[in-house]
Amino acid sequence: MTTPVVALVGRPNSGKSSLFNALTGAHAKVGNFPGVTVEVLEAELKAPGSEPLRCVDLPGVYTVEGEVDAESDEGHARRFLDELHRSGSPALIAQVVDSTQLALGLQLTVELRRRGLPLVLIATQHDALIAQGFELDADALSQALGVPVIATSVRDAALVERIQKVLVDALQLKATPPSTAIDVEATVRQVLRPREDAKTAFARARARSERLDAVLLHPVVGPVCFLGLMTALFAAVFFVAEPITALIDAANQALGARIEAALGPGLLSSLLVDGVLGGAGTVLAFLPQIVTLTVALELIDASGYLARGTFLVDRLLRVAGLGGRSFVPLLSAHACAVPAISSARIIRDPGQRLRTILVLPLMTCSARLPTYGLLISTFFASQSVWLRGGLFVALYFAGLGFGLVASLALGRTVEKTARPRPLVLEMPPYRLPRASVVGRVGLRTASRFVRDVGSVIVIAALVLWALLTVPGPMKGSPPPGASPRAVAMHNSLAASVGRALEPITRPAGFDWRLNVGLIGSFGARELMVGTLGVIFGIEDAADDAAPLAERLREARRADGTAAYSGATALALMAFFIIACQCMSTLAAVRRETRTWRWPAFLLVTTYAAAWLLAVAVYQASSALLS
Repeated sequence: MTTPVVALVGRPNSGKSSLFNALTGAHAKVGNFPGVTVEVLEAELKAPGSEPLRCVDLPGVYTVEGEVDAESDEGHARRFLDELHRSGSPALIAQVVDSTQLALGLQLTVELRRRGLPLVLIATQHDALIAQGFELDADALSQALGVPVIATSVRDAALVERIQKVLVDALQLKATPPSTAIDVEATVRQVLRPREDAKTAFARARARSERLDAVLLHPVVGPVCFLGLMTALFAAVFFVAEPITALIDAANQALGARIEAALGPGLLSSLLVDGVLGGAGTVLAFLPQIVTLTVALELIDASGYLARGTFLVDRLLRVAGLGGRSFVPLLSAHACAVPAISSARIIRDPGQRLRTILVLPLMTCSARLPTYGLLISTFFASQSVWLRGGLFVALYFAGLGFGLVASLALGRTVEKTARPRPLVLEMPPYRLPRASVVGRVGLRTASRFVRDVGSVIVIAALVLWALLTVPGPMKGSPPPGASPRAVAMHNSLAASVGRALEPITRPAGFDWRLNVGLIGSFGARELMVGTLGVIFGIEDAADDAAPLAERLREARRADGTAAYSGATALALMAFFIIACQCMSTLAAVRRETRTWRWPAFLLVTTYAAAWLLAVAVYQASSALLS
């Protein structure tokens, strides 16, 4: 028997994904932007007294009729609804409407009534509507539309079971009766009841929002406030995360000492201490920084402020040939470029979509944070947290800046058809973030990071440990007083590969160890830190255990001089800003463009530009710091 389908449909920012999570217990990403849901999400809905239902969260749409791009949110949603209707399987459309934007939502309702499927209207944000001085007469709206209507708030968990029951009952209907003409404005006037007791409070709240927007959206003051907030945010990363990172480092060192004491010197001890703890354990130490940053960004997003950044950068993006709709993928890419590339489907113009996809890998994704954090804490430890936070902000804006330059270059060379369109985006109200939601975001980020450390990074670290053990064709010169294991590593296969690249990378200040790290980071950017952890774990095995930052500062060349400096750190960060080092990103570009031409173009151009920038930064900073 075919499982009945409940398809959630609604405009962006209507509360659709929040309702999906409440009904199914899933954890779909919720945000204040269109394009957050870029694929069809599915989960099982277990309604009391009924067989399980298949609940589907479709991308947010403004319309399901007229001419729409097949790869846009509207195209994906309409194709799914058409296939659902043709299948003849038990199915239901549950339209999610923001009660505070009822007239806009009912325009979509008129279209959905013509789809030939049973329809239920779920009006969310009813508590916000009441705060504005109105309440929705659900029975009157149901009578006017001829479909079941529920007025609710996703925060009201008690109504979840009632919604589930209404959905089950509506599935028994064959279809929604054909629509007669509906006067949307007249219907809204009939079903919204004024509440005099709430009007004054709403007026005060609206006045506060307008005063805030007058400052935060000011063309001059607004960007300054945004930049100051971001600087404070990254400074907080060091304030909050560094003590926890130090504790994790200490725990790794203590565990490594126990393992060596229990097993004694040998390959097994080296495998566990240098391979697993040196690689995965070193990356794990940066978990507090990533979680702190993720939670801080979620707080800003949930408050409604981050969406306002769209309007602050829209003019700048349009100058670069992008536009306001490109802001959503660009913002998402600061978490990970892979889903951001998929979210570029919300951009209707094909040329603008391609240009956006090609610049997304330049954004500073969270996978780069361990490397940035390591280099800043190693070579700029004596500076204030505000300067270090400012450096982090500079790295983020450098990625965005290079992305805009790349977009301009693409517009003059390989992609000249992009036509920026006017930005249409609903401004969310200012809200107090919910601690439970923010906490779940932080927990989900931590669990995903730990899962990656426990799988991909552990395996990669073990493979690297093996390559650093197997002898290679090129013999190296270890630093004075190196242990036998360090001598063997300098003569290993991995060292031979890294040393073969030194003639190319030496002008940027990179030696074979950094070259091996860059090769490892092509699998996942986090592996840069894990790779260095394994290398220096073996090289300094004869010394007392020390954090990787200290080992980098104390690293020496064969002639006894310091191997790295602040200039090296700046050059390596410059390389990381531009180089498309993640194979998953290239695979995502291949999936979206349906050709290997653009991934190959991206790989060659970004690596060439990254090398040129790293050389320029190293040579200039060496001259200034000498």
